[in-house]
Amino acid sequence: MSPSGWARRAFFGLLCFQAASAAAEAPYPNRPVTLVVPFAAGGNNDVSGRIVARKLGDILGQPVVVENRTGAGGAIGTAAVAAARPDGYTLGFLSSGPLAANVSLTRSLPYDPRRDFTPVARVTTSPSVLVVAPNYPAQSLDAFIARVREKPGAVNYGTAGQGSSPHLAGTLLGSMARVRMEPVAYRGGLPALNDLVAGQVQTVINPILEVMPLIAAGTVRPLGVTSLGRSALLPDVPAIAERLPGYEVLTWNGVVGPAGLPQEVVATLNEAVRKALADPEIASRLNQLGLEVAFSSPAEFARYIDQQITHFAELARIAGVEPN
Repeated sequence: MSPSGWARRAFFGLLCFQAASAAAEAPYPNRPVTLVVPFAAGGNNDVSGRIVARKLGDILGQPVVVENRTGAGGAIGTAAVAAARPDGYTLGFLSSGPLAANVSLTRSLPYDPRRDFTPVARVTTSPSVLVVAPNYPAQSLDAFIARVREKPGAVNYGTAGQGSSPHLAGTLLGSMARVRMEPVAYRGGLPALNDLVAGQVQTVINPILEVMPLIAAGTVRPLGVTSLGRSALLPDVPAIAERLPGYEVLTWNGVVGPAGLPQEVVATLNEAVRKALADPEIASRLNQLGLEVAFSSPAEFARYIDQQITHFAELARIAGVEPN
């Protein structure tokens, strides 16, 4: 190679080195961020994750790209986040299943929710709703509990399978109210709702997103929500906790990074999430999915995850669910 060729190569190398150095020194983020959703495209977690990701991209000034990594009840995508480099460019939009419930439902998770992640911010919570058919004799939660108590085991409730949120919610209700209902497992919450309408089961305790259209149509009647307080989406429906203090079964989601995420990156992301959720349009779109904004600090989210792991372990114990 001629001297001029060597000179051009050296000059080009210097430019590349300078560009890389400048990128490394630029404030976070200086390139696109990947947000892993461990469930299939089109589901509630995916849709809500994309709503948040698009707004985060606007705030951060870099694209936030959703990547669906599905399988094993969310464990595959969640494990990928745990194994990622802790630089803030791979994050997870994770929910109560992978981060809390699955600890008690899966025998050997490929990650430890308490050890392998840096909590950034909780984003939303979502209650379920105890509903009955319109012609069911009990007109209130108190009347429903009294009726179940009068006929132990005669009231069936549909679930999305053993260990599902509807199953655990029904088990907790039975335990706290000291009544016995019989779970009937279905391949998902919607088939259970269909059989409720058809009169095959007497009640279900399904996610609010699934039951809202049926409530609006008068096809089912709500008796109680599973949050500690009333839901803004159904303000006239009492919380079950009003009758059974402490009763709570929620699904939720939030943003996490791998363990060891730098504190300045965590602070930047937490502030971006706060700004995103403060946008009325974003809050409204999440509400339409049956989700309620529940922003938290990183420390609050860490404590919440820890509490929820313990909470779901107790629900699994009460339900007699053995890990798979």
